[in-house]
Amino acid sequence: MKRGRSWIGPLGFTVLVTVLAAACSSSGGPSAPAVTAQTSSRSPAPLSVTSTLDNNSVLPHRIRWQAFPSVLAADVTEVDFLIDGRLLWVEHNTPYFYGSNSGNNDNYLVTSFLTPGPHQFVVKVVTVDGKTASDTVTATIPPAPAPPAALAGTWWSFQEPPPGSNPPPTGYWRLVISKVGWQIYDTAGTGDLLDVAYLSAGLLEVRTGMATGHPNYDLNGWCDNDPGQPVRYRWSVTPRGLSLHFVGGNACPGFNGFMTSAWTRAR
Repeated sequence: MKRGRSWIGPLGFTVLVTVLAAACSSSGGPSAPAVTAQTSSRSPAPLSVTSTLDNNSVLPHRIRWQAFPSVLAADVTEVDFLIDGRLLWVEHNTPYFYGSNSGNNDNYLVTSFLTPGPHQFVVKVVTVDGKTASDTVTATIPPAPAPPAALAGTWWSFQEPPPGSNPPPTGYWRLVISKVGWQIYDTAGTGDLLDVAYLSAGLLEVRTGMATGHPNYDLNGWCDNDPGQPVRYRWSVTPRGLSLHFVGGNACPGFNGFMTSAWTRAR
């Protein structure tokens, strides 16, 4: 092996250069250490999904139902929400909420629209390459509370909505109030289920929510297919009439006129 040599560089630095001789004597010299190429590979995390219903054996009256896939949103094409095997909502946008029209979190699963007892709730994620994973929760729905006795029953109102892009039909509309919620029927016999909370004597809040098993939940189109915001009304009942007076909230266009019209109890 040759000794190292040093010299003074042009900027005054001392540089040590060690020159190793190519070692090959008849008796064998030191050999260069072997270099082994090592590669590290890690399998991708398995596809899975969880939801806000996990670990719930009994569901409340209202709950936000959100799914959490284990992969990035760019890898997800849709998240399906099923109740008792029936597909009720397909969400393509993150965050993945049941009943959310644009990936917002303005809606709820409202359980009063389900019969009391056990039900199966499933979220299923579908990836862009066709893989799927699901999460199943079986939970009990308790009986919904009854509305105030003075409100319960069927009411009629003649509706003549103002002109609009999608105005409800003119004619007599029916309102059925029960523990399930407020069922509104238009002149063709179709309509919406509304989630209503009774806050105190004479005060209620129409909160809407995704009506389970019902194709419409947006106050008959007044909210342009987005969930309606909470709206509060003072209510009073006479032997034949129901009156609702707006006291606050962000109502969809035209909804206050509909709600505060004259309602007559059905005979």
